[in-house]
Formats: sequence, C-alpha cells, structure tokens
Amino acid sequence: MQFDQIFAFQNLINIIPEIILIFCLLVVLILDLIIKNNSWLSRITLVGLFSASSILCFQWKNSSIITFLGSLEIDSFSVTFRLILTLSSILCILLSTEYIERSGMTLAEFLNFLLAATIGGMFLCSANDLVTIFVSLECLSFSSYLLAGYAKKDVRSNEAAIKYLLIGAASSATLLYGFSWLYGLSGGKLILNDILEGLINNGSYSLGIWLAFTFVLVGIGFKISVVPFHQWTPDVYEGV
Repeated sequence: MQFDQIFAFQNLINIIPEIILIFCLLVVLILDLIIKNNSWLSRITLVGLFSASSILCFQWKNSSIITFLGSLEIDSFSVTFRLILTLSSILCILLSTEYIERSGMTLAEFLNFLLAATIGGMFLCSANDLVTIFVSLECLSFSSYLLAGYAKKDVRSNEAAIKYLLIGAASSATLLYGFSWLYGLSGGKLILNDILEGLINNGSYSLGIWLAFTFVLVGIGFKISVVPFHQWTPDVYEGV
C-alpha cells in the first residue's frame, strides 16, 4: 500500500521536469553508443532542458504540495530555484559545447554529468526530509567532482578533482554526522517539520542541538565554500 502511495500518478506528475531530464540522460547515454554525430546529443539535451523549464513555468503558480510521503515539497519557492538550475544548464551547454569539441573531449560524458548534477540540484530544491536532502546533495556533488576533473589530460584538472573529492567527502561525513544528531534528538524523525517539533519537545538537550547544528553548518559551509571554509575553492576553480 505504501509503495502504491509513493508511485501514484499524482505524485509523479509533480516531478515531471525531473523525469524528463532522467529520460533525456538515458537517451544521451544510449545514443552515444549508436551514433557518432555529437551535435545531436547537445540538441537533445537542450530540448529536454527547455521542456523541463516550460513545465516549471506552468507549475510556478500552483499551490504548495507535499508529496512522496512528505519527502518532497513542491511550491513556488522550489519551482523558482529548479527553473534557475535548468536555465543555468542550458546556458552552460551553449557556452561549453564548441570548446569541448575543439579540445577533443567527449561531449556525451559532459552532458550526462551536467544532467545528473541538474537533477540532483532540482531534487535538493524540493527536498523535505534528511534522506532526500543528503541523497540529492550527493548526486549533485559526485557529478561536480567528475566535471571538475573532466579534462583528464590537464594536471590542474586532476588536482582539482582530487582536492574537491577529499574536501567533499569530509564535508559529507560532517553533514551526515550532524543529521544523525538531529535524527536522534528529534526522536527518530526525518521530515523537517517533524524534526523541528521533536527538537522543541526535547528542549532539555540544548547542548546536543547546538552540536548538531554546528556539524550541519560546517558540512554545508564546506560544500558551498562559505567563509571561513573557502580555502580549497581557488585550487578547484583553477583546474575547472
């Protein structure tokens, strides 16, 4: 019964943009093995991104919806940032395709990594529980590691990927440790609103709550290179 509730049509219709991009990723992956004309792959990816952006524009005025048993919350705020991600990916493809082709790198792999990062970021915008937040963030992070080291013949790109991977792994472990504290202190809750209610009810554990938020802030700070956790960023940017 719970499986039917998760994959019900009314749930799937709310993530049609992500489904389109996942289908587009699979199409690019398969066509790369069949055809040799890479220009078609970038066009297919752009069509998928434009389609997802168009659907997001129609979803923008919809009322707030909590779906997938509370794992995702679709509202105008999340739709706005999902739209920003798709438009940024479109711009990235338009600016990068010619450079990748002239430098001799494989275009299909770049498109797949970019689509995977976009999908992870879009799910992250709508995430409403700790598991969805972490899985979406890691999908975005792993794709970013691969994109940072995409120019495999460039030593600077290799160094950037290694540093990004090590810092990203450390920040993910820190963030997950903070999530585990929040999960325990809230009484085993995963959904964000339930966690807040659990923490309020267990206010006697104030030291543990501050410790949990410290780990979460440090993990997110390293992920987005916020001061003072930004020292690693110039080395990664140099190799991208």
